[in-house]
Amino acid sequence: MADPFSNEPIPTDQLPRLADDAFVPVDPRYLQVSLTGLALTATVVTVGTAVLATQSDWSVLALVIGSAALMLLALVAVMRVFEVRRLAYQLREHDLSLRSGVISHRVESLPFSRVQHVNIHRGPIERSLGLATLQVSTAGPDISIPGLDRADAERIKLLVTERADAVLDDDPPAPSLPPPRPPT
Repeated sequence: MADPFSNEPIPTDQLPRLADDAFVPVDPRYLQVSLTGLALTATVVTVGTAVLATQSDWSVLALVIGSAALMLLALVAVMRVFEVRRLAYQLREHDLSLRSGVISHRVESLPFSRVQHVNIHRGPIERSLGLATLQVSTAGPDISIPGLDRADAERIKLLVTERADAVLDDDPPAPSLPPPRPPT
Protein backbone atom coordinates (compact mmCIF):
# COMPACT_ATOMS: atom_id res chain seq x y z
CA MET A 1 0.00 0.00 0.00
CA ALA A 2 1.38 3.40 -0.98
CA ASP A 3 1.74 6.06 1.67
CA PRO A 4 -0.93 8.73 0.90
CA PHE A 5 0.98 11.39 2.82
CA SER A 6 4.05 13.01 1.33
CA ASN A 7 6.13 15.82 2.76
CA GLU A 8 9.28 16.07 0.67
CA PRO A 9 11.91 18.70 1.45
CA ILE A 10 12.25 21.69 -0.86
CA PRO A 11 15.81 22.75 -1.70
CA THR A 12 16.29 26.37 -0.68
CA ASP A 13 18.46 27.19 -3.68
CA GLN A 14 15.40 26.69 -5.90
CA LEU A 15 13.14 29.10 -4.00
CA PRO A 16 12.22 32.44 -5.59
CA ARG A 17 14.19 35.40 -4.26
CA LEU A 18 13.34 39.02 -3.63
CA ALA A 19 15.78 41.01 -5.74
CA ASP A 20 17.30 43.87 -3.74
CA ASP A 21 17.64 45.98 -6.86
CA ALA A 22 13.92 45.60 -7.65
CA PHE A 23 12.77 47.37 -4.47
CA VAL A 24 11.31 50.81 -5.19
CA PRO A 25 12.25 53.44 -2.59
CA VAL A 26 9.53 55.66 -1.19
CA ASP A 27 9.33 59.25 -2.37
CA PRO A 28 12.16 61.38 -0.90
CA ARG A 29 9.57 63.96 0.19
CA TYR A 30 8.42 61.45 2.81
CA LEU A 31 11.44 62.46 4.90
CA GLN A 32 9.80 65.88 5.38
CA VAL A 33 6.60 64.21 6.56
CA SER A 34 8.54 61.97 8.91
CA LEU A 35 10.60 64.80 10.42
CA THR A 36 7.73 67.28 10.82
CA GLY A 37 6.42 65.65 13.99
CA LEU A 38 9.91 65.62 15.47
CA ALA A 39 10.36 69.30 14.63
CA LEU A 40 7.09 70.17 16.36
CA THR A 41 8.11 68.13 19.41
CA ALA A 42 11.51 69.84 19.49
CA THR A 43 9.78 73.24 19.37
CA VAL A 44 7.54 72.33 22.30
CA VAL A 45 10.52 71.01 24.30
CA THR A 46 12.54 74.16 23.58
CA VAL A 47 9.71 76.51 24.55
CA GLY A 48 8.91 74.45 27.66
CA THR A 49 12.55 74.39 28.71
CA ALA A 50 12.89 78.14 28.20
CA VAL A 51 9.75 78.85 30.23
CA LEU A 52 10.79 76.52 33.06
CA ALA A 53 14.37 77.87 33.08
CA THR A 54 13.19 81.47 33.41
CA GLN A 55 10.18 80.98 35.68
CA SER A 56 11.27 78.39 38.23
CA ASP A 57 13.89 77.83 40.88
CA TRP A 58 14.94 74.68 39.07
CA SER A 59 16.36 76.42 36.02
CA VAL A 60 19.56 74.32 35.83
CA LEU A 61 17.60 71.07 36.10
CA ALA A 62 15.14 72.29 33.45
CA LEU A 63 18.02 73.14 31.10
CA VAL A 64 19.66 69.74 31.66
CA ILE A 65 16.43 67.82 31.06
CA GLY A 66 15.47 69.98 28.06
CA SER A 67 18.94 69.59 26.53
CA ALA A 68 18.85 65.82 27.03
CA ALA A 69 15.41 65.65 25.41
CA LEU A 70 16.62 67.70 22.43
CA MET A 71 19.68 65.47 22.02
CA LEU A 72 17.42 62.42 22.08
CA LEU A 73 15.16 64.00 19.45
CA ALA A 74 18.23 64.74 17.29
CA LEU A 75 19.26 61.08 17.54
CA VAL A 76 15.74 59.99 16.58
CA ALA A 77 15.85 62.38 13.61
CA VAL A 78 19.12 60.85 12.39
CA MET A 79 17.61 57.37 12.72
CA ARG A 80 14.53 58.52 10.76
CA VAL A 81 16.75 59.70 7.90
CA PHE A 82 18.32 56.24 7.68
CA GLU A 83 14.91 54.57 8.07
CA VAL A 84 13.35 56.54 5.22
CA ARG A 85 16.35 55.80 3.00
CA ARG A 86 15.89 52.05 3.64
CA LEU A 87 12.09 52.04 3.30
CA ALA A 88 11.11 50.48 -0.05
CA TYR A 89 8.49 48.22 -1.58
CA GLN A 90 8.41 45.61 -4.32
CA LEU A 91 5.44 44.42 -6.36
CA ARG A 92 5.72 40.96 -7.85
CA GLU A 93 3.30 38.77 -9.74
CA HIS A 94 1.81 37.17 -6.62
CA ASP A 95 2.78 39.40 -3.70
CA LEU A 96 3.70 42.78 -2.26
CA SER A 97 6.83 43.18 -0.14
CA LEU A 98 7.98 45.97 2.19
CA ARG A 99 11.60 46.48 3.26
CA SER A 100 12.14 48.53 6.43
CA GLY A 101 14.16 48.87 9.60
CA VAL A 102 17.48 50.47 10.43
CA ILE A 103 18.92 48.43 13.27
CA SER A 104 16.78 45.36 12.70
CA HIS A 105 16.19 44.89 8.98
CA ARG A 106 12.76 43.52 8.03
CA VAL A 107 11.22 42.33 4.79
CA GLU A 108 7.51 41.61 4.95
CA SER A 109 5.76 39.91 2.05
CA LEU A 110 2.03 39.74 1.64
CA PRO A 111 0.51 37.38 -0.97
CA PHE A 112 -2.37 38.90 -2.89
CA SER A 113 -4.48 35.87 -1.96
CA ARG A 114 -4.53 37.13 1.67
CA VAL A 115 -5.65 40.69 0.89
CA GLN A 116 -8.98 41.66 2.39
CA HIS A 117 -8.95 45.44 2.14
CA VAL A 118 -6.82 48.15 0.52
CA ASN A 119 -6.98 51.74 1.73
CA ILE A 120 -5.18 55.01 0.99
CA HIS A 121 -4.57 57.38 3.89
CA ARG A 122 -3.47 61.01 3.45
CA GLY A 123 -2.80 63.19 6.48
CA PRO A 124 -2.56 66.97 6.21
CA ILE A 125 1.22 67.04 5.76
CA GLU A 126 1.07 64.21 3.21
CA ARG A 127 -1.68 66.05 1.30
CA SER A 128 0.37 69.25 1.19
CA LEU A 129 3.29 67.32 -0.36
CA GLY A 130 1.18 65.18 -2.72
CA LEU A 131 1.96 61.94 -0.84
CA ALA A 132 -0.13 59.08 0.52
CA THR A 133 0.12 55.92 2.63
CA LEU A 134 -1.13 52.64 1.16
CA GLN A 135 -2.62 50.34 3.80
CA VAL A 136 -3.14 46.68 2.86
CA SER A 137 -5.17 44.65 5.37
CA THR A 138 -5.29 40.89 5.72
CA ALA A 139 -6.55 38.32 8.20
CA GLY A 140 -2.98 38.29 9.55
CA PRO A 141 -0.43 41.09 9.64
CA ASP A 142 -1.07 44.25 7.64
CA ILE A 143 1.37 46.27 5.56
CA SER A 144 1.45 50.07 5.36
CA ILE A 145 3.63 51.72 2.75
CA PRO A 146 4.06 55.42 3.55
CA GLY A 147 5.65 58.02 1.35
CA LEU A 148 4.07 57.09 -1.96
CA ASP A 149 3.24 59.67 -4.58
CA ARG A 150 -0.56 59.97 -4.57
CA ALA A 151 -0.90 58.76 -8.17
CA ASP A 152 1.42 55.80 -7.49
CA ALA A 153 -0.62 54.88 -4.41
CA GLU A 154 -3.81 54.89 -6.50
CA ARG A 155 -2.22 52.70 -9.19
CA ILE A 156 -0.82 50.23 -6.65
CA LYS A 157 -4.17 50.09 -4.85
CA LEU A 158 -5.88 49.26 -8.12
CA LEU A 159 -3.30 46.58 -8.97
CA VAL A 160 -3.47 44.95 -5.52
CA THR A 161 -7.27 44.97 -5.61
CA GLU A 162 -7.35 43.45 -9.10
CA ARG A 163 -4.81 40.77 -8.18
CA ALA A 164 -6.68 39.90 -4.98
CA ASP A 165 -9.96 39.63 -6.94
CA ALA A 166 -8.28 37.49 -9.63
CA VAL A 167 -6.98 35.09 -6.98
CA LEU A 168 -10.45 34.84 -5.45
CA ASP A 169 -12.00 34.19 -8.88
CA ASP A 170 -9.52 31.36 -9.53
CA ASP A 171 -10.28 29.58 -6.25
CA PRO A 172 -12.61 26.62 -6.52
CA PRO A 173 -15.95 27.10 -4.80
CA ALA A 174 -16.04 26.08 -1.18
CA PRO A 175 -17.75 22.75 -0.57
CA SER A 176 -21.30 23.16 0.54
CA LEU A 177 -22.16 22.16 4.06
CA PRO A 178 -24.75 19.48 4.67
CA PRO A 179 -28.11 20.78 5.88
CA PRO A 180 -28.41 21.05 9.64
CA ARG A 181 -29.93 18.08 11.40
CA PRO A 182 -33.35 18.61 12.94
CA PRO A 183 -33.35 18.80 16.73
CA THR A 184 -34.10 15.55 18.50
